[in-house]
Amino acid sequence: MNKSSRISTLGESESLFLTAIKRISNEYEYREIPLEQMQMFNEKLHQLWMRPPQLDRSNDGYLVVEYLEKLLFDDKINDHFFILIINLLAKNQNLYHTLLNDHQRFKQLFNLSIRKPVYLMRYIELLYYYCPLNLIATVGLEFYRFVVNTYFVKYLHRPPYDIDWLAAFSILLYQFYENTTKNLPSSEFIFTNQKDAMNYSLHVIDTFLHHQLKIKPNKDLIYDLKLISIILKTINIVWKQDPPADKSSDDNQDRITHIQLRSIEYLFNEMSNAKSPDKKVLSSTILALFSLIQLDAADMTLKAMFFDDRLNGERLSIILKCLIELIDAPLPLIQSMPYETWITGLCLAFTTFQQHDYLIKVIDETTVFLIGHLFYSETYDNAIQILFWFVRYDKRMQTFRMILNRLPNLLEQLSTNHNDDLKTKIIELCHMGVAIHPEYDSSNEIVLKQIFHSLPQPDLNILLNHKTIHERFHSMTIETNNKIKNRVGIINLGNTCYVNSVLQALYQCDLFRKYILEHRFEQQTVLRELQISFAQLNLSERPYISAANLVQIARPSWFAINEQQDCAEFLGYLLDTMKDEEKKSPSSKIEQLFTIRTCQINRCQRCSIESYREETSNYLFLPIPTFDSQNEHLNYNQSAMPVSVMKNGLKFYAASNTNSASEDQARSIATSLVQSNLISRSSSHSSPLPTTNVINPKENSSNLQYVFDYYFQKEELKDDNQYRCEHCRSLQNAERYTILQTAPEYLILSLNRFEYDKKTNIFRKVFTKINYPKVLNVPINRSPKSRNHLISIKYCLVLIIVHTGYTLHGGHYYVYAREIKPLLSKLKNHDQEDYFSNDEWFLLNDDQVQMSSYEAMIENCAQYTSATPYILVYKRIDKQRLEEMDKIKHIHVHESLTQQIHADNMTYACESEKQSS
Repeated sequence: MNKSSRISTLGESESLFLTAIKRISNEYEYREIPLEQMQMFNEKLHQLWMRPPQLDRSNDGYLVVEYLEKLLFDDKINDHFFILIINLLAKNQNLYHTLLNDHQRFKQLFNLSIRKPVYLMRYIELLYYYCPLNLIATVGLEFYRFVVNTYFVKYLHRPPYDIDWLAAFSILLYQFYENTTKNLPSSEFIFTNQKDAMNYSLHVIDTFLHHQLKIKPNKDLIYDLKLISIILKTINIVWKQDPPADKSSDDNQDRITHIQLRSIEYLFNEMSNAKSPDKKVLSSTILALFSLIQLDAADMTLKAMFFDDRLNGERLSIILKCLIELIDAPLPLIQSMPYETWITGLCLAFTTFQQHDYLIKVIDETTVFLIGHLFYSETYDNAIQILFWFVRYDKRMQTFRMILNRLPNLLEQLSTNHNDDLKTKIIELCHMGVAIHPEYDSSNEIVLKQIFHSLPQPDLNILLNHKTIHERFHSMTIETNNKIKNRVGIINLGNTCYVNSVLQALYQCDLFRKYILEHRFEQQTVLRELQISFAQLNLSERPYISAANLVQIARPSWFAINEQQDCAEFLGYLLDTMKDEEKKSPSSKIEQLFTIRTCQINRCQRCSIESYREETSNYLFLPIPTFDSQNEHLNYNQSAMPVSVMKNGLKFYAASNTNSASEDQARSIATSLVQSNLISRSSSHSSPLPTTNVINPKENSSNLQYVFDYYFQKEELKDDNQYRCEHCRSLQNAERYTILQTAPEYLILSLNRFEYDKKTNIFRKVFTKINYPKVLNVPINRSPKSRNHLISIKYCLVLIIVHTGYTLHGGHYYVYAREIKPLLSKLKNHDQEDYFSNDEWFLLNDDQVQMSSYEAMIENCAQYTSATPYILVYKRIDKQRLEEMDKIKHIHVHESLTQQIHADNMTYACESEKQSS
C-alpha cells in the first residue's frame, strides 16, 4: 500500500469538522498554537464533532486520521495540534475502539518509509495515551502489545542512535506501566518476555553510547537532558520487572535482576571496546545510565566477567580511562551518578584482580589530565578525589611529585578565588603523600614548606587511615587475622563518611540493633536495607562492607551526590524516615528509643500567664560556649536552627582558635608518623591554626554537663527581644525556658559547632574544647505546670561522632564507640562512674576498625584543633537496665538474612584462598 492510496479518500466529500481542522493546520503550520487559541479551537471543534443528530461518525473520523497521517509523512507535525485532534477523536469511543483494533491498517503504516520515525512514534504514543479509561484493559492493552511486538521489533534493525524516537517509545512504555498499576486488576510486565526486555535495554545502551549531546545553545542541552530523563525512568522499571524467560514461567525474585546484570555486562563490554578503530568517541550521555546501576551489581558483574576471561586488565583500563575522560561532562549528568565512587571502585577492581601494572599505566596516562581539571570549579572536586586515591595507592613517588610540580600555580589561583574546600583537601593530600613515602626528601620542596609552615596539620587518625589503606593495597593476602571480633568497617564510597558514621552509631545502640535484626520489614524500603547492612556488620567475616544501596536509598533528595554533608542532618532525616516507615506496622519501637519531647514555656512578667509549646525531635541541638576576652564573660550560640538550613548561599571560612596544639606537640606527632625528613616547623615561620575564641579552661563551663544544663536555663526576653503575650495583647518582658518531658532510651546530643557571624556574613566553626563525662545527669519534668514531677535520670556515654576539618561541607567524620560491660558488683554505688571500668572502645573510621580507649579519644581531640566531637549518644541506665544487658546481646537474626551473609562469607573465603595462592 503506497502513500497515495492511503489518502485517496481525502478527495471525497469533506465534513465541516475536517475542513475546520485543515484550516487550523494550515494557519499554524510553522508556529505553536497559543493556549487561548487552543481553548477556543477545542470548543469549536468539539461542537462540530459532537453535534446532533448522533450518527455514525466513523467515516469522518477516518478522514481526519488519514489527514493526520499525511501530515506525518510530510514532516508537518505540530505537537499541540495533534494532541488537540486525537483528544477530540477519543470522545467517540466507537470510532476509537474500531481504530485501535485495526491492526492491519497500522502494519501497513509501519511498512511505509518516513523521513522522521520519531513523528510516527509520537503519533502512536498519543493514540495510546488518549485511549478512554474504560477501554484500557481491553483494546488499549491489545493495541500496546501489537505496537511493541510489531513496530519495536521492526525498528531494531535500524541505526540505534535516534534518541528522539527512543524517548517517544519510552513514554509509551511508561504510560503502559502506569496504566497497569493504576487501572488494571493485576499488573502486567512492560515486556512479556526477557528477550524483548533485553533488546530494549541494549537499544538504550547503544543509543546512549553514541548520542552526542548538543551542549550549546543551552536550550538544546535542556532538551536532550529531558529526553534522557524520560528514557531512564522507563528502563529503570524494565530492569526491576525482569519478566520470565521465553520458555520458563519462573519469575526472578532477586533484588538484582537478570536483565540488569546482562545489561551491565553488555555496557562494560561495549565500553572496553571503545578505543577500537571502528568505534566513535564515547558519549557522555552514557553517564546517565550509571545513576541506575547498583554498585554491588556492578561489582558482581566485573568479578564474573573477569573470572570468565571476558574481561582483563587491558579492557578494564579502557573502561576506567573512558570514565575519567568524561569528567567535564555536563554537570546534570555527572551529578546524577556517584562519579568519583565509580572511578575509585574501578580502581579497586584492579587491586582485587591483581592487575597493578595496568592500574599504574592508567594513573600515568591520566594524572596530568586530572591536575588540569583542578583549576575549574565544575570539575575540581571529582578531580581531587581521584588524585587522592592515586597518591594513596601509588608505591612510587612519581604521582605525588607530578602534583607537587603543579601546585604553585594552583595555590596562586586559590589565593584569589578563596576555594577553601579545595585548599583543605590539598593540605591533607600533601601530608598524606609525605606520610606514605617516609623516604621522600621533602626538605627542598618550597611548596611543602609553605603548606606545612603556614597551614594546619590534619588529624592524626586521618593520616594513619591513609597509610593503612596504602599498605593494604599492596598486600598479597586479605588480612583476616587482624579483623577485630564482631567489628566490621564500612567502605567510603566518596564523601560518604557521614553515612558510615551514622550507621556505626545506630548499630552501636544495642536495643535498636536487636529490634532491626529480629523483625521483618517487607514494605519498608529503608528499614529493610538498614537491616541488611546491620546483618553484614553483625555476621560478615569481611573486614569491611559496602553500604552502597543504603546510601542511594536513604540519601535525602537535596543532598548532592559525592559531596560531604552534615552528619547530624542526615541522622535526623534517617530517623524520621524510619519512623514514617514504621507507621506501616503496629510497632513504635524507634519512636520509643530515640524521640525527645520538650516543652517551651513562656511566662509573661506582667500578667504571670504561661504559654506552652510542645515539640518532638531526634536530638538536642546544644549551644557551645565561647569566651569574650574583652568583656570576660561566656557567650553561647543559642541558635537552634540547623546550619544546613542557614548555609545556603553563604560561604564557609575557617575560624580562629587560640586553643591549638603546641608547636612541639605537632612536630613530635608528625615526626613519629613519617619517621623521616619531614620539614621542621620553626616557630619563627609558623602562624596560628584556624581557631575561634575559646573559654578559659574553667572546670564547670568546659564540661558537657554544664553545657547541657545551660540549655534548660531561663532566658530573659526584654528590650528588642520582648515576648508577645496573647493575654496582654502586646509585647512584654518575659522569661522563657525549656523542659525535657521524656527520657528516651538513647539521648542524642548534637553540638552546635558552627555559628553565624552577622558582621562577616559567614559561618565559623567553634573549636571550644569540652570535657565529655561518661555519665550525664538528665532532669526530666513530665508536667510543664508542676515542679513536683522533676526527676533526675542517669545516662552513660556510648559513642561519639567526631568531625575533623574546618568547614561543615568538608572535613571527615569518624566514630569512637564503646562496648559496655557493667560491673554488677558496683551497681549499688550508683554515683560512681567506674562501674564501666572494664568497657572496650573502638575507633570506627570508614573501613578501618581498631581498638581504642576513652583516653585516646580525649587526647586526640586535645592535640588536633580540627578534631571536635559533634554528635554524642548517651544510653539511659538504671539497675534493671544494666542487669538486662546480657539478654540484649542474644539476637535471633532471621534465617533469610543469615543465609545471605553465609553465602557471602563463603565467597569471601574463596577470594581469600585465590589471593593467597
